[in-house]
Amino acid sequence: MIARLLFAATCFLVTGSGVAQTSAPDPATLYVVVFQATVNASGRAGQIELSRVIDTRPGATAPMASFIPDQYTAAARTMLLQRTYPTDSKQLLVYTFYDPAQPGRVDISPAASRP
Repeated sequence: MIARLLFAATCFLVTGSGVAQTSAPDPATLYVVVFQATVNASGRAGQIELSRVIDTRPGATAPMASFIPDQYTAAARTMLLQRTYPTDSKQLLVYTFYDPAQPGRVDISPAASRP
């Protein structure tokens, strides 16, 4: 009985540490942070909610657990609320890029860093 409990506890720890490793951000990767925005008649976003996080590494297809810091989410909402959006849709998906090496920066443009 004790051997079974030890075996079960070991399996739990091994699989739990694997999940923790796969959901941690890779500091060398940019992540796409998708927000759902509700747009009013004047083209301003009234509400912006975090929708999902996308890993941009080749071959990464699994949805990411949300590891985005609250500070980044708040700063991204502030930036996105200042923009004007098309009024032909009430709901839009808008995105920003998250760099784990620069967690306080919401204005990252991957195209700007290319030579």
